[in-house]
Amino acid sequence: MRAQHFRQSILSLGFKVFHCQPVRDWSASYIPLNLRVLMAGERLTFNLFLKINDGEDFKYFPYMEEGEVLDAKWLAPLARMDIKHLYFQQKDLDQVLAYLNNHLQLLEMEGAAQSKKKLNVLGEHLNLTLRQTFSAPRLGPHIKLAEKQVDRIIEEFNRDKLSPKMVWEILYRNYSLYNHSVNVCLLAVAMMLFLGKSNRESRLLGSAALFIDLGMTRISERILNKAGGLTPEEWEETKKHPLIGKQMLRGHSSLPAEGGQLILEHHENADGSGYPEGLSLTRQHPWTRILRLLDAYDAFTTFRPHRPAQTPFATLKFLQKQEGPRGPVFEPRTLMSFIRFLALA
Repeated sequence: MRAQHFRQSILSLGFKVFHCQPVRDWSASYIPLNLRVLMAGERLTFNLFLKINDGEDFKYFPYMEEGEVLDAKWLAPLARMDIKHLYFQQKDLDQVLAYLNNHLQLLEMEGAAQSKKKLNVLGEHLNLTLRQTFSAPRLGPHIKLAEKQVDRIIEEFNRDKLSPKMVWEILYRNYSLYNHSVNVCLLAVAMMLFLGKSNRESRLLGSAALFIDLGMTRISERILNKAGGLTPEEWEETKKHPLIGKQMLRGHSSLPAEGGQLILEHHENADGSGYPEGLSLTRQHPWTRILRLLDAYDAFTTFRPHRPAQTPFATLKFLQKQEGPRGPVFEPRTLMSFIRFLALA
């Protein structure tokens, strides 16, 4: 078997792991799958590949093959090299989602002891569902599936009283459109429950968080992948994504009108200097200030090609200092509530 031969040979050679610049990759041929969601002792229903830089380009080599029973010892060398993902082919996305569903069912049978593992699998399932949603010609069915996953996440928080510390541990550390959306969703649900909000309210903000960057899929690929700074014209184009996202969801989501409002307003600032409408705080939805803060927090604490990830402490200090022309960018009471929320971690 090619994969078996490769495992035995390549792991003894040693190679470097590179953080690649994120690109508009929802049509990519190979999709990353986090190692933490794989089931040792269970048969794989798809092929998995290792991504290697050969000095000139990235290539994908078979590491596990469909039909093989996953042995935990195959993962240990990858962990030692700080490799967190293997890759599957785009054509196998449905099989991977079915595999993750089966994993969730097995974890359900094991009870509360597997809460962290379940949240990991739910997050990865949601990540891949978003990838499917953002590239689908018909958004409706995929959007409803993503929203259903938010309900399952809320159920896990309520059932096992998951702590913010556990949320922090499972957040994605590298940026992609999907990773960022899932991170903000998890943070939004956890913070809303921390604030004593209802399941309905938590679902609303969590679901809105999933789709805050849906409109980015309609922004020019040239702009999204640009290595340097944006021109004023390119920046104006990028600032259209909240309105585009709201329009794309219209008629396809079970989100109430408030959800669309939150998506539209997620870049509005507390002093009224944000976009797309420059709304004062009193004219914004009451939870816009939460979504705005969580979006920025995750952006700064996640690795980007142009800068390393910032620590939570450094990020909070930075956000506290941000001033617009008429006052703080982030609403101070919301920021203090978020600091108390993080203090539990």
